[in-house]
This record gives sequence, C-alpha cells and structure tokens, in this order.
Amino acid sequence: MKFDRRHLVASLVLLVGSIVYNVWVFTRPETTVTRPPDVAAGVAPVSAGAPADAASIDLTQLPALPDVALDRLPEWPRDPFASVRTAPEAVVAEQPSGPAPEAAPDPDPVVASILYSSDRRAAMIDGRVVRVGDVVGRAKVVDILPRAVVVESPDRGRRTLELKPPAAAGGRR
Repeated sequence: MKFDRRHLVASLVLLVGSIVYNVWVFTRPETTVTRPPDVAAGVAPVSAGAPADAASIDLTQLPALPDVALDRLPEWPRDPFASVRTAPEAVVAEQPSGPAPEAAPDPDPVVASILYSSDRRAAMIDGRVVRVGDVVGRAKVVDILPRAVVVESPDRGRRTLELKPPAAAGGRR
C-alpha cells in the first residue's frame, strides 16, 4: 500500500491531538470529590490526590463488616459446579405380550484387503488385521485365500467372504 501526503497529515494531527490531551489531563490541578448531602452526613470531602485525614472520618458512620467464619465452609445459595440442566425423563417401553421376536443376525464382516504369501496370510476385516484362528464378531477365521476369507460361526455355519472391490472414486456423495 502506498502512503501519500493525506495519510501523513492525518497521522500528525492524531499524534499532536493525543499529546495535547495527555498534557491537559496530567497537568491540571487536583479536584475535590464531592458527595450528595445525604451520603456525606458529617464526613468532610476528601481530595482526589491527597491521603484521607484520619480526623475527618467519622468512624461511627461506617457500616459494620460482615462476620467471616474461618472454622466452617461458606454457605452458597447454589452449587456453582452443579449442572443447571435436568436429566431427561426415562421412557420405559411396554413389553408386548407373546413370544419375543428373534434377534436379527449379525451382518457379514467386510473384507477390505488380503495379504497372501507362501509364509504369511492376513486380512483386513471390519478395520482390523486378522490371521487364521482370530475371532471377528462371533465368527472364527478358518482360512485366508488369495481373494476370500473363510469364517465359521455357531449360528450361521461356515461361509466364504469375498474380497470387496474398492469403491469407485466418484461413487460416494
């Protein structure tokens, strides 16, 4: 940004103005603070810069300080750390009469990748690296093939999970 003569003049005017203001504020004579008559009952006015004269203060007019109990904890109107939010009411669902519905079967695990070699076999199933003998959900990994994983579970038996192809780059929204 390029500065021209207008910027220089404005800056100098502001600088001179601030200097004049500070000189005026800090060099003017001290003023006396006055109070309304109903507040100053019997108390002499005190100048702003001078220390208060002990003889001019009527100690009988000062309010008493509250007692401070050091032997117990203070009592607060409320706990400042307590939550102001109330817990929602619990909703109890009615149990239907008759036989209980059957539980939905677990979804098939998703095989994301397979590492297959003559001495090592591993697969990425549901975001976890597994080997033969590991358990995924309620299914046990029985074998790892080049393009599939064989799992066996007590409720669904033995099944083969194919390797899922990667999603197309533009397919997601």
